[in-house]
Amino acid sequence: MLMNAKVYYSQNKDSHEAVEEIIKKIVQEDICLVMFFASTTHDFKYVSKQLYNKFSDSEVIGTTTAGEICNEGFMDNGLLAISISSRKMKVKSIMIEDGDKHPILYKDKISDVMKNVGLNPNSSNISNEGFGIGLFNGVLCLEEKLLSVLYSVINDPEFKLVGGSAGDGLNFKNTFISYNGSVINNGCVVSFVKTDIPFCIKKENIFTQSGKTMTATKVDVRNRVIYELNGKPAATEYARVLGINEKDLDKHFTINPLGRMIGDEIFIATPTQINPDKSITVYAQVLPYSIVEILEPIDPKTVLHETLSEVKEEIPNLKLLISFNCLLRTLYFKEKKITDDLTNIFNEYVPLLCGFSSYGEQYGKFHMNETLTILALGWNE
Repeated sequence: MLMNAKVYYSQNKDSHEAVEEIIKKIVQEDICLVMFFASTTHDFKYVSKQLYNKFSDSEVIGTTTAGEICNEGFMDNGLLAISISSRKMKVKSIMIEDGDKHPILYKDKISDVMKNVGLNPNSSNISNEGFGIGLFNGVLCLEEKLLSVLYSVINDPEFKLVGGSAGDGLNFKNTFISYNGSVINNGCVVSFVKTDIPFCIKKENIFTQSGKTMTATKVDVRNRVIYELNGKPAATEYARVLGINEKDLDKHFTINPLGRMIGDEIFIATPTQINPDKSITVYAQVLPYSIVEILEPIDPKTVLHETLSEVKEEIPNLKLLISFNCLLRTLYFKEKKITDDLTNIFNEYVPLLCGFSSYGEQYGKFHMNETLTILALGWNE
């Protein structure tokens, strides 16, 4: 077989036993990539080391989560892993440490890793030859900085990196990522993949434009703070344009987030808190003098059907989805009691599903929130 994938989810609370279960279920010949998603209830360093010890002939990457996603549903407190076996796929990864310092120093290493798998970073036309999978620290506001470094090396603007920001349940304190047994909490790991197996990368949001727009007139880009919208205190103007009382604004952050329009695509920046000076901290960068639009929710089940129909149209032999779903979406789905419905929709379209609830999502050179980003792969049996 030219391509195969095995996914297994363990609900065993004991990290030693859970890893043993995982290893038995995902072992196969010619593995090129193992990826794991671990609840912080597990011993992440132990899990990382054991999986790498077993699968040291392949690339092994992993992350802590705010929930795991698989064919069984939107899960919590477990350990999920996938092995991908293929003679038609070449994978090589890079870990960028100390992302809060000088990640620009990794430019040559990024270029070397891409060349190692046969992707020419200087080419303007490699988007059909492969892709990147990224796992990023989720609490240090590093994603845009790291993506900027990566795409300063990649000459093809259409080359897609897909990924998610690591979680730690609902703690928002310390997230971890792993590469070949090594664990860090301040950077990212990116796996570059070259393949002629059919693939596509998509993003989905469950919001639409409202027509209510504002200009971000004063921002702190690095720290993701909006001080002024339309030249007025951000919280005051946000509430006025939305048409609600300012004291109720924080209740609307996740159902009426901010959309940054880039071309005809929406990239979401979700507010997280109102500060004493009425500035607003958001989970993704908003640039000075950019236009932001208040978004309105639409039916998640309808949207997921549309998304997966498009994927299936592109990849008729769809076999696998690797999904990075924003934690805020997961919480919304649970509140609406539709997680089972959404799981059934996933299972209707694809036999293998794995991923995690993330603290942010990556799609190409952009970091965003309240989004589902997916890597879809298909092959003949």
